[in-house]
Amino acid sequence: MDDPMTSGTSLAKRIIAIALLAFPAMGASRAESGRSLGIGLHPGMLLSIHGAYSDSETLGDTVIPGVGLGLVLRYRLSPRLSLDAGYGYNWMFLKAEKRPSGYTDQKPALVLPLYTLSGTVFLASGGNVEPYLTLGLGLCPWRFSSQAFGGSYLAAPNNGDERFSKTSLDLNGGLGIEIKLWSRLSLSAEAVYHLLFAEDAAKFGTNGFGRQGFLGIRAGLVFHFGGGESAETDEDAER
Repeated sequence: MDDPMTSGTSLAKRIIAIALLAFPAMGASRAESGRSLGIGLHPGMLLSIHGAYSDSETLGDTVIPGVGLGLVLRYRLSPRLSLDAGYGYNWMFLKAEKRPSGYTDQKPALVLPLYTLSGTVFLASGGNVEPYLTLGLGLCPWRFSSQAFGGSYLAAPNNGDERFSKTSLDLNGGLGIEIKLWSRLSLSAEAVYHLLFAEDAAKFGTNGFGRQGFLGIRAGLVFHFGGGESAETDEDAER
């Protein structure tokens, strides 16, 4: 059986490679529409909002707020609509008193790589400030590991014979704002809710680790390529 960490890394490389090849071609074909292609780099934090860790504890009682880094490729379909392909690597350390025996001297973590595809609607476009709403889905090959990077798998709390890991569907939605600093550079900030369908009764028990809710808060820079010096305004789009 393939190692989920290796499979996840391979999948990430494929997604990014395909996007990097496809997006410039799309951007070139729509150069007249302004900022047709953007690449964003977004560090931030991840909070557990709801969901069980075991039959007696919630995940929020078990981990501390996490951190992560996200990469987004944004193709501007029109002044008010874009298609975003994203990858984020997030981790949340277990609280010291919640570390399993054998890992008390280490820093085990819940690791959450996220591969997402989202649609973004800009509530205003063409100016220096562009608020937006986003909605999408993705996959998350999450795992509990002895370390945030690499490390060994932890055992499921209710079933010591099973790895504490799974690839789960992610539904996400949120809001954000993009502020133009220069013609090719913007500052962005967003808050996105993630619903992770992580339940698996066979591995974690019916009352064990289940569906999780996370809030991701990120801020970063977006670099724009293709099109003219600035985005097409609403008035231009209506002509």
